[in-house]
Amino acid sequence: MASIRSVSYQPEQRNRHSTVKIGDYLYMWGGYPSGVHETDESEKKKAIASLMEVYHLPSGIWQQRPTSGTPPPGVWGHSSIAIGRDIYYFGGACGGYYNSLYCFNVDSFNWRELSPSSSAHGPMMKAHCGMVAVHFHHEDYLAIIGGRTSSYAPKQPNARYEDAGFGSST
Repeated sequence: MASIRSVSYQPEQRNRHSTVKIGDYLYMWGGYPSGVHETDESEKKKAIASLMEVYHLPSGIWQQRPTSGTPPPGVWGHSSIAIGRDIYYFGGACGGYYNSLYCFNVDSFNWRELSPSSSAHGPMMKAHCGMVAVHFHHEDYLAIIGGRTSSYAPKQPNARYEDAGFGSST
């Protein structure tokens, strides 16, 4: 699939996506546009998940680029953060909640799954959480904070839970 690059190109309107800045570029991924339901497994949703929208800040030009590898399953409400030339994506939702961790490299435009979604390990399956990168002792770490999950998700030990009135939150 060829990339789309045009002064007049604009990404399709969507919500619950994420955008991360690396250098002079913004990388926008995920979300769902009008006409695609949150749980939709259509070809349109799969196509959106396989594309990265890239905005060049100095020129003001958008470009839509195809990616390789398998993108994360949680295409809306996920958390993202950049460390160096990699963007990390955690959790999100699409027909259910996820706790998978993926890495997207902006040089190769390749997705890599670092940790599959599972209730047996890692943080709780959730969406709309915060994520920060922390560097200490010469190592990079990701911290997952808060979020929303289903009420039937298994609780994690030593975690505090509070109902925010619009579904379960952590």
